Amino acid sequence: MLVTLKIARAVSKELKSLTKEEWNTFFPVELVAHDAAWKDLFAQEKHRLLAAIGPETLLTVEHFGSTAIPAIKSKPYIDLLIAIPPERLFSEGLIRQFEALGYAYFKVPQRENIDAYMSFGKGYRVGGGSAQIYHLHVCPAGNAMWEQPAFRDYLNAHPARARQYERLKLGLAAQFRHDRGAYVLGKARFIADTLALARLPAAPPSFPVSASTLDAQALGHLVAERYALGASSTCRLLKTGINHTYLLADADRQYVLRVYSHNWRTRPEIEAELALLLQLRAKGLGVSYPLADRAQELIQEVAAPEGRRYLVLFSFAAGGKVRFLNPAACTAIGAMLGQLHQVTSGQPLARPAYTPDLLLTQSYASARTFFAEELPEMEYLRTTSRHLAQAFAQAGPAALPTGAVHLDFWYDNMAITEQNEITVFDFDFCGNGPAVLDVAYFCLQLFNIEADKQQYEDKVAHFLAGYGRVRSLSADERQLVPAAGAAVWLFYLGVQVQRFDWTNFFLSANYLKVYVGMMRAWLTYHKWPVPPEEPRDGPAPNE
Repeated sequence: MLVTLKIARAVSKELKSLTKEEWNTFFPVELVAHDAAWKDLFAQEKHRLLAAIGPETLLTVEHFGSTAIPAIKSKPYIDLLIAIPPERLFSEGLIRQFEALGYAYFKVPQRENIDAYMSFGKGYRVGGGSAQIYHLHVCPAGNAMWEQPAFRDYLNAHPARARQYERLKLGLAAQFRHDRGAYVLGKARFIADTLALARLPAAPPSFPVSASTLDAQALGHLVAERYALGASSTCRLLKTGINHTYLLADADRQYVLRVYSHNWRTRPEIEAELALLLQLRAKGLGVSYPLADRAQELIQEVAAPEGRRYLVLFSFAAGGKVRFLNPAACTAIGAMLGQLHQVTSGQPLARPAYTPDLLLTQSYASARTFFAEELPEMEYLRTTSRHLAQAFAQAGPAALPTGAVHLDFWYDNMAITEQNEITVFDFDFCGNGPAVLDVAYFCLQLFNIEADKQQYEDKVAHFLAGYGRVRSLSADERQLVPAAGAAVWLFYLGVQVQRFDWTNFFLSANYLKVYVGMMRAWLTYHKWPVPPEEPRDGPAPNE
């Protein structure tokens, strides 16, 4: 009843005499899908205005605002930006000409860098009914409002940026449906940042780039805007590896930004990784999880010199990396890995499947592209990979429960507090595979770290005990641990060859000797002998 009375009172008023509360009540922020007819409606209204007032007064008429951006939703208002001679600004005669065409006049006061100008509205019906709303912004060409066509053009030329704007608008519309002022203010920073991008000079033709390092300060500004961080937030590069990692600080909070290398992961693969992390977090596991931006998006895109790169902001993992783990920490780590495997048992991911073919055959094939097959280490890998594949085949798929695997599960990818609270991160290699792969790789890395093998045995026992409290390892899985660890080890050699842009400062024949030596030591220690060299197809080297 109260709303009805307000409407009845407002109907008797002139449009320009409505209070702010009445505007917000009668004309809420409502976004609709783009209508192709808006372009024609603009053209028709432009023609009508020019015919009535004349091109000597209406020097330029532009369609701007969201109805001029086909890729996004918009309030169904046709915004026209009209340039007039400076001497006609606030002209009573010009105001009367617009009013004769059915427009109501509103003076827009000066704000920030935008000088005061004339505004006119038509189609607003307080008492109900529907009409196309037109909104005119009338000012000399020197007014800062004339930056708006550049904003329109930039979004039309950059669909990803336009989608970000749409997501921001949808979020603001839901939050401020009856507060038009707050809705407009919520868009201000995005518009200013986009105009800054539009003002950048076009890049000259450049030589093709395969990899680049993005500027930390620029990334910091981008993340601060999209995630509503404070003005004093900072960003610095942590490391360049397979992907690039940045540390962001905002007051007393820290975040980690991963910038995926160009063409390293597809967007669906990243989405699957992030979905897994959110699932694990929901189950109470300590993982570094993705954070949503102001538009509730988890993945950002930037145009790097080499092409599109994806960005994800992650929560910061409390604690630190502990190379030499104590037994209690090993127990806790084992229990956590058991939980991870229990939660995701039998669950398929839209990620790689870590089969023996991928881990062994394809990885050896990658290594062959860099290292000469005649090297003793390559001979060893060739023979060993065959026998590792046989070990997986003998165990059989039925004996090896599968699900989501981390595949890079070791101390370097987890943070541990003094209370042995564990946060696991870097799920970049997560995929589908036997659970024993994660168990074996952790044991292998522990073996490489602990020179005192009695210490190794003690810590492995604690790790397996913690794991066994959550999920039992079958006899087949335990027997396969040496082979599974070596298989993942060989897989990462293949990755290092594939990503020579990252490994070029250490990948060499000498490195191969050390790397294969560690694999050989692991298998020998676990009494996993490799049969004598088999004759290979074709003549021997140098024959």
